Amino acid sequence: MRGRWRRIRMLWHTGQVMSTDSTSGLPDFLQARRPSRVYRGSYHEDEFVVSVLDSALTEGEAKPYVLQPGPSRGIRDYSNSFHWGSDSPGTRQLAVALLLDVTADAAITIQWHKSFAETYVRKLESYWTVPEIDIAFWLYCFQNAPPAT
Repeated sequence: MRGRWRRIRMLWHTGQVMSTDSTSGLPDFLQARRPSRVYRGSYHEDEFVVSVLDSALTEGEAKPYVLQPGPSRGIRDYSNSFHWGSDSPGTRQLAVALLLDVTADAAITIQWHKSFAETYVRKLESYWTVPEIDIAFWLYCFQNAPPAT
């Protein structure tokens, strides 16, 4: 186990968090674009809004855009809006949206969205900023954790 965490720390510092094992079923984040997206949550006019800055876009295109619940509702439909900081349908919808946006994999999103909502999204403060790599690292750790005894 010590070797595994040493490797994770090494990969974290080099920006290479995910495994190269193509049989793992994980997206290959070693080949991911660098730098990556940054997600920012805020509360505006009675609405929870998630903005995305994708720094892989060219300078003229690199404007923040709003993450919409629509695409994630095609995977799991909990709510027509996002929420965080509590246990709610909007929190689960945001978990689905973030995992889907990071992995582009519906099966991984379906498998892990409830755990991600419980352990990560519901703990977000009113205003937050999360780099894409943090979500990828969360997913890597949960998928590779030894079974509870």
